[in-house]
Amino acid sequence: MRARSRKLLALASAGTTLALAAATVALATAPSGETPTPIARGVLTAPANVNVKVTGGRVGVKTQGALDALMLNITLAPGGTGGWHSHAGPHITVVKQGTLTIFDAQCKLHQLSAGHAVISSGDSPEKDENKGTTPVTFDVTFLIPHGVKSPRIDQAPPAGCKA
Repeated sequence: MRARSRKLLALASAGTTLALAAATVALATAPSGETPTPIARGVLTAPANVNVKVTGGRVGVKTQGALDALMLNITLAPGGTGGWHSHAGPHITVVKQGTLTIFDAQCKLHQLSAGHAVISSGDSPEKDENKGTTPVTFDVTFLIPHGVKSPRIDQAPPAGCKA
């Protein structure tokens, strides 16, 4: 009798976990008008420990473990959106054309125009949009776990955010 109760409890727990996972995916906002094009992908063959002074600043990058560098070119059509998502690792975004509008996890709006870049940890939800009348193009370089198929992780919008 006791073993049967544990089995039922385990099944109920697994069912609840699956239902919650399905609900989270169902609340995610899908991209629309977004076209990602792979540029390059490579395995980082050795850990990096870079800490150098450069004219005007300092750069520090430290890695460990099995990681890939993945580069994408993304075109976002006028009125398009990347939907709410996070990433499997940090990334650098460089806008090549247009103005990219990014909403962060606090629903705060950031505008990134052509010729500007931003570095993100990737672990917080964000949503990118093209509020302009011409396509926005940008390149993104990700550092992600080796073998991960996509750097994108769909997310639900932050509570109370109407963006």
